Amino acid sequence: MDILKINNLFASYGDKEVLKDLSMNIKKNKITAIIGPSGCGKSTLLTALNLMIEENGGNFAGEILFKDKDILSYEKNDIRRMIGIVFQKPTPFPFSIYKNLTYAPIYYGTKDKKELNNIVKATLKEAGLFHEINEDLNMLATKLSGGQQQRLCIARALTVKPEVLLLDEPCSALDIKNTQNIEEMLLKFSQDYTIIIVTHNLAQAKRISDYTAFILDGELIEYEETEEMFTNPKDRRTKEYIEGIYG
Repeated sequence: MDILKINNLFASYGDKEVLKDLSMNIKKNKITAIIGPSGCGKSTLLTALNLMIEENGGNFAGEILFKDKDILSYEKNDIRRMIGIVFQKPTPFPFSIYKNLTYAPIYYGTKDKKELNNIVKATLKEAGLFHEINEDLNMLATKLSGGQQQRLCIARALTVKPEVLLLDEPCSALDIKNTQNIEEMLLKFSQDYTIIIVTHNLAQAKRISDYTAFILDGELIEYEETEEMFTNPKDRRTKEYIEGIYG
């Protein structure tokens, strides 16, 4: 089942065209990796999918359907609740761990203290952080390690139960152990969430994704099941990128 359908998507910042006539469908409860050289439009694609592109000074044309409904027909707040995003650099809010995790539920109307406590506990467990920081929920979130901050940001995105989770290079600044923690977490998440991850790490794409899309100069060059793409790329440019000839 396709949860997102992208048809003839163009995206730009001012006069600079970043995405060019891109079409692809995203499978529900699967992990899709977006690969390609820096500046090819990967991050722009993510921000278009939850309408953040406009906040960054860009715009798009074409059609994005979320559950077969035009994304522009939803309220922005609703889309950003249902399609969460986590950025490359950990961005914990400058207050306590607990407040980081209750901020969005309160914003969307949850007031009951017991329910908020349950949300905090559940999302910390999902992110594999519960036993690490459960005794320190009043600690300033920015005092956590880099890997813990990134997992906290992922947990924060989960507090409003999105259906799609967008991740923009979530492991690029992390060591091997923290990268492994996040990859294991994402593999578990795919049972309940649809995940789209932008990554420069081709080995990571091979390890965790079900599908891979290769973007070059704003164009979708190839989109295939991950194993098939890495073992039998159809396009010469895909083969060259995977083999490290450029990028």
